Amino acid sequence: MGRVFKRKAAESEEQKSSTKRNREEREEEDEELNEVVDEEQESDESEDDSDEEDEESIEEDEEEGEENGDGDDEKFLDFDFEGFPMEENDRDGIVNMLTQTFLRTDIDLKGMADALIEQAPFGLVVGPADDEADEDDKNAVHAICTAIQICPKKAKSAKFEKDIEAFLTSRAKKSAPKEFLRKLDEFLQDDSTMIFVNERMLNFPTIIVPKNFASLRNDIVGLAEPPKNVIYIQKIRIGEAKEGDQQKEQKARRKMGKAEKKRLAASQLAQADIEFDNAEDKFLFELEDGDEMHFDYPVHMDVEPGSKFHVIEKKGRKWNPFRRLVLMDYKRFDAFLQRGMHL
Repeated sequence: MGRVFKRKAAESEEQKSSTKRNREEREEEDEELNEVVDEEQESDESEDDSDEEDEESIEEDEEEGEENGDGDDEKFLDFDFEGFPMEENDRDGIVNMLTQTFLRTDIDLKGMADALIEQAPFGLVVGPADDEADEDDKNAVHAICTAIQICPKKAKSAKFEKDIEAFLTSRAKKSAPKEFLRKLDEFLQDDSTMIFVNERMLNFPTIIVPKNFASLRNDIVGLAEPPKNVIYIQKIRIGEAKEGDQQKEQKARRKMGKAEKKRLAASQLAQADIEFDNAEDKFLFELEDGDEMHFDYPVHMDVEPGSKFHVIEKKGRKWNPFRRLVLMDYKRFDAFLQRGMHL
């Protein structure tokens, strides 16, 4: 599925300078040699002409090779990835994928990973093809695409379900509107609610998305009853406002009450520039089928500084890490899967 190329390193200025000096020294030595050995001058000139012709021939061959894409500037290595049903040896890799969603939270991710594995062959993980797998890590997990039922209000619900309920409710109470809190509570009390897990390594190619979504959709269609509700946590980044806008915002906040500040924050997030870590996630909000409701919460405090998931800067502008908690009905979710199948 993936294609990686390694670009040949450019020659440094020091190397270029050294090469130039060596060439000049060789030319001076040739001139001295020609003065001492006059009788070989004609032979030397003939050899020089031959060398120049050879160099011109080599340059022409290199140019022709570059035009045909056969030059040495780019060397391509192909890697094949495949989707596999989850198994016990995938546990650590699955936990790593789940950590990208929940970060440093008190959620029993190992228990959740075990529950996902127990559902096999429902859902899948993506890893190196069998003939390219590393002997030391045959169960490397580069991506996961699955869903799992969650109903923490049930008496026999698993610990990870109750942990997720506490975590999501806590985040929503801090900044989400009341109507979102009510909807979240409805979802968490309904035994027909599933959490959609769509994670992969950062910057992993989206070429895997169509097959992943198609496979999961087939799995869900095969259930006795499809879910009514779906919870999905997306990884997003939000660009910071310009300095002048930040100063105006700070002045305005000083005169506001708690409820007003919450409404202002929600309004600003709705108008902010957003980037999705998973490119396909943006399509979820362009669909007309079904309904969805979401809110965004910051996670920079949950990430170690210097981490690839922490604040990043591009072209002098900071992009802060957030998570988008999406509540949607099955109609919107199914439309999203179908849209992803045709990326």
